[in-house]
Amino acid sequence: MDQNNKSFQQRESTFSGQYEKSVFETLMSAYKPYQIRIVLLLLLGLLGRVSLLANTNVVGAWVDQLCVEMNLKNCNAHQGLLSGFSSENFITLMLVMTVAGFLMTLLFRIGFSRLSALAVSQIYDETTYRTSRFPMSFFDSTPVGRVITRFSSDYGNVFRLFGGPLAEFLSIIFDLACMIVLMGVANPIFLPLIVVIGILNYFIYRFNRQRLRELRRQLSAARSPSLAHFAETAQGASTIRSFLKQSVFFNRFANLDQLYLKQKFVTSQQVVLFSIQMNTLTAILFIVTGLLTYFFQEQAGISIGSLGIAFGFIALSGNTVQMFFEWMTQFEEAMVGVERLDEYIRKPLEPGNKLPIDAKFETNHWVYKEQPTTAGLTAGRSAEVRFNHLNFRYRAELPLVLNDLNFTIKAGERFGIIGRTGSGKSSLIQALLYLYPVEEGSITIDGKYPQLTPESKGFDLQTYRNSISFISQESILFTGTLQENLEIFQIKSHKELFFALEQVGLNDWANEKSLQMQIEENGRNLSLGERQLICMARCLLQNAPVIIMDEATSSVDPQSEEILVRATEEFFVGRTQIIIAHRLSTLKKCDRILWLQNGHVKMIGKTFEVLPLFQQSNLSL
Repeated sequence: MDQNNKSFQQRESTFSGQYEKSVFETLMSAYKPYQIRIVLLLLLGLLGRVSLLANTNVVGAWVDQLCVEMNLKNCNAHQGLLSGFSSENFITLMLVMTVAGFLMTLLFRIGFSRLSALAVSQIYDETTYRTSRFPMSFFDSTPVGRVITRFSSDYGNVFRLFGGPLAEFLSIIFDLACMIVLMGVANPIFLPLIVVIGILNYFIYRFNRQRLRELRRQLSAARSPSLAHFAETAQGASTIRSFLKQSVFFNRFANLDQLYLKQKFVTSQQVVLFSIQMNTLTAILFIVTGLLTYFFQEQAGISIGSLGIAFGFIALSGNTVQMFFEWMTQFEEAMVGVERLDEYIRKPLEPGNKLPIDAKFETNHWVYKEQPTTAGLTAGRSAEVRFNHLNFRYRAELPLVLNDLNFTIKAGERFGIIGRTGSGKSSLIQALLYLYPVEEGSITIDGKYPQLTPESKGFDLQTYRNSISFISQESILFTGTLQENLEIFQIKSHKELFFALEQVGLNDWANEKSLQMQIEENGRNLSLGERQLICMARCLLQNAPVIIMDEATSSVDPQSEEILVRATEEFFVGRTQIIIAHRLSTLKKCDRILWLQNGHVKMIGKTFEVLPLFQQSNLSL
């Protein structure tokens, strides 16, 4: 195995041993809202199976009665509820029991499958709630394909069983219970044989269970590397083609896919071997059952009807027990999926982030007690931003990227940030938004800071972030209508939407028809300039006191750049503006400039003081 491929797979979460208690708690939480209805449906399903299978006992009683009437050997007149029944009565009873059993079974399967599908959908929702609130460090270190695997393949394994077939699995359990009871009613002499059948099948299942469980866990872990590699390849397709590296990426995908297929073959091989063992045991049990039936009929004087019931149930139970344990292996596969989703459900969230009030699973996470507000920290048009001896790094094992930053951006000030690549400009914005934990010091807006733990003081993290509008170098648009992309933060009137579009120069789009225009993923059906102008309109609608523009003009045409620059001078006048510019000319009208160098403040002052020195330092390199 390629060492890199092996290393990649090992970095995926793996599990061993018994399932954690939390896995079963997750399943219980999913089914809890439907538990009363599920119990009623289970009773209905059990009655349906009893009604269908009890036809065998009715047939046995009918045979015994006919046997007596015909004076045949080994007859035993049936005593009980069915004594004195005519053939027409037996036929009518069986017909009623069959129809009733079929209807009850049908209602059980449809109703239970529907509720079970709703229940496991809750697992998907709860996993989504938490994954969307994971720390940014998780997404930095986890390939996107690995995350997708949890929401596709792993969830697919869960839904494949719990979403519908679980009703059939439960019907098999009902059948086994009913056959034991009904055969005991007919003649308990055969009950030990069913117990032996169950024990032998259990030993075969137990012998294979751990191996099958581990192979399925390894198969789930082997699935994500190829998906992750494919997703990353698709994202960088233009670069790969430009440098003619298609063969390198194809070969790597082929190696990862071969690794997965090899693991799938080993897993399938073990499943087939398990099935062969079960089938062999069932065949042997059929022979033994036939011999015992002949012996009991000749030697023990058991009635023909009772023998028919016993043989029918024993023959059926052998196959049913085999089906039960084969279903158990599929149940194991679904449980591996639940186990992997449960890991995401239990992971720590970003400090300060809370689950929505819609979250239903009881975990140790922080949850909103009421619907969060869309308002910011202040109703004012601008706000002061204070960096108080800030030290910041992305992970504990990495060096500091911002070192002892201590300065204040005044309310309503237009504040520029410059520095060479790697100086810490973007990191400063990440810290301001509290996207990563601040190691030392603090950042406040109008003297207010976010509450990052339930025990600490401060304001809600979402309220804090609502005070900041952000326009990045890469325009962030979502699949949906133009109106949905503009109304991310709160519902706005069409008049407000039209006004924002007109302000950024999209006058032709300020109409009802354009608001319903579909925007494709990442806005790929729009030009770069149009994307940035939509982001600008969205920023205007947010009406936040602090505006961040991070290289917003670096990849747009001159006309769009002119609108974006004019926004800093007209649309956002009176607001606190933090501008990281690709072109220094866009910073000339800033009130002050911060020069960052290697995460330190190199200089901070008036624009006419800082820019010339920065330009000179670049020329001297």
